[in-house]
Amino acid sequence: MQPTPGTLSDLFRSLDLTLTIRSVDDEEDAWACTLTRPDGATYEIDSVTFFDVDPDSNDEWAVEPTPSRVLSVLAGGDVEGDEDGVDAQAESEAAARTFLGDEAYALLQELDAAGLE
Repeated sequence: MQPTPGTLSDLFRSLDLTLTIRSVDDEEDAWACTLTRPDGATYEIDSVTFFDVDPDSNDEWAVEPTPSRVLSVLAGGDVEGDEDGVDAQAESEAAARTFLGDEAYALLQELDAAGLE
């Protein structure tokens, strides 16, 4: 990792990640996202929908994925499990930590909590 990134976008670039997106056929406004490290390791998000919100009216609308939005998902958001009794949130966190490494994951948590896209 380069000198400490100050935003999620900077973190994405400093880790030299690649983002591949494709629409999910059977879900409106949903995207499948794949993050790839330079060594070829990948992190898959099967289906996610991103929204922007008007602060005045609270109206929301779906938007396309960006590197910072996808990293924000890795930081921990609403994760739905496929099976009952499985701690999907803990599994998701462990997978993201393994993919990014402890130092980058800790920085991701910090930047996401501060809202630094």
